[in-house]
Amino acid sequence: MASGRTAKGAITQSDEPSKSRRDWTARARGTAMDAIRYSQFVALMKRALPIAAAAILAAVIVYSLLPRQPEKITITAERMGTIDNDLAMIKPRLTGTDNQGNPFVITAEVAVQDPKHVHRGKMKGIEADTTTQDGHWMNATASQGFFDMDSGLLKLRNGVSIYSDNGDELHTASVDIDMKKGLFHGPGVVTGHGPFGTLRADRFDADRTKQLIHLIGHVQMNFSTAGDGKK
Repeated sequence: MASGRTAKGAITQSDEPSKSRRDWTARARGTAMDAIRYSQFVALMKRALPIAAAAILAAVIVYSLLPRQPEKITITAERMGTIDNDLAMIKPRLTGTDNQGNPFVITAEVAVQDPKHVHRGKMKGIEADTTTQDGHWMNATASQGFFDMDSGLLKLRNGVSIYSDNGDELHTASVDIDMKKGLFHGPGVVTGHGPFGTLRADRFDADRTKQLIHLIGHVQMNFSTAGDGKK
């Protein structure tokens, strides 16, 4: 221990040991505080992590239950222009799939966009083709029509003709087609012919997927005789 004398000869002690004790006490106190903070952090994580994991799991479950947006309909055109100050597409081509994944294509000579709804438009010189996964196809043509890209509804007007791969052919004034569901509704008189013979009815409904046609009202059918083609 270092010592010294004052002017009067009294002996005084150095303060180094006391500083050392204070430093050790401060370090010990800091270490204790760090330990407390760490313990608090660990306790917090023990509560927070399970909550976070539960929240993530709930989000995954909710997302898995949300309805998926069907594949969007895409549209291309040979060129753009205007008709009576409305946006028009020359030779537009719309492609998409129905609810069962069957592809369809709609083409037209010209399409004029609805000024109040960008996904709707009037069309002229329309042809619609659709194919099922088992290879069956149907084709519809009309001089005028209307299409809604959001609902997939195609309205054909003025001289509508419908053809199928089995040789059936229908003619009527107007047809509403749900392209997503493959359903046809003809509200007016329909005539047709095919390998079976000829038909006439006041109206009709058809299901493209099931390959069924339902004739309604004053139905007349003339069947061909098997083998010789006579009625």
